[in-house]
Amino acid sequence: MGADARHGIATSIGRMMGEWKPKHRLADDPAAREELDRHVRGIDWTDRAVEFGSRERMLAAAWMQQTDLVEGEMRRLYPVEEQRDTMTRWVTVRVFEKITGVPVESKSTQWNWNGLWDPTEPTSFCGWVRRISLPLAQWNAKRVLKTRTPSASAFETEDGHNPVYDDASSTSVAGGSMASAPFERDPTLRVPRPVGRIREQMMRAVTDGTCEDAIRIARDAGLWDHTLDRLDANTACMLMLAPIPQDMAPLLEHDPHPWTGMHDAVRLYWPTQTSRRRVWQPDLKRAVQRVAAANDVTEFDVIRELGTMAARLISD
Repeated sequence: MGADARHGIATSIGRMMGEWKPKHRLADDPAAREELDRHVRGIDWTDRAVEFGSRERMLAAAWMQQTDLVEGEMRRLYPVEEQRDTMTRWVTVRVFEKITGVPVESKSTQWNWNGLWDPTEPTSFCGWVRRISLPLAQWNAKRVLKTRTPSASAFETEDGHNPVYDDASSTSVAGGSMASAPFERDPTLRVPRPVGRIREQMMRAVTDGTCEDAIRIARDAGLWDHTLDRLDANTACMLMLAPIPQDMAPLLEHDPHPWTGMHDAVRLYWPTQTSRRRVWQPDLKRAVQRVAAANDVTEFDVIRELGTMAARLISD
């Protein structure tokens, strides 16, 4: 493919990312699902675009994350809100992996590669997401809920469903195990997720180039932690840039905050980490400065802590 064709595809992808977004509430809206399907079909699925990790696959996955497709299926299974939220987060990450072919938490060596999304199949993208979400939840719920929520026993006795579960040692369509999650492998991991113009530059670098290009920007800006050196480039880039779904991001305000005065900084920070573009928070820098001064730490320490809280949320 020539340079002009590549530039045309990059321009088209950038335009779609900037000008169109799917409706969030479309689980019960057939017209909205059809609109998303139409946009996914409208991507130029060249041989390069079909490759795992392509920007086109990333775009389709980002659109999925902006909707309640997975959450809608979880509402059918889990009447208990805590369980539903836990499984929505867990399944969304696995569906993202299956769309992009890029491991975030799972071990790709354990994947059933035939179970990953094939954009060349003449099937509904929304339908595929919904179909894959149910077995992912049902086959893994017992293990995930036991390790994540104190009310897991209530699921087994009150939910009214009797799905077949797998245990931690079995191989399922989900591929990996929770032990492969980045923060479980390395509790010392720290992720200074960017905000503002640096985030925009890194996002453009991923869209038009590679994760390595985005990482170079982070290093040059002094926005890098040495613990990220232990990760492959794709995982590090995903932890730094993967958007937090709009309905999950406010949960950061309820996380334990390590330093005095963090609440305002968290409240101002989380909107910058969602799929919304160009969210500028002019008061965030002042809030970070206040936390740094009050706790005798650097501003980078505060940004790194905020970013790590956000990265943990998307990898839970």
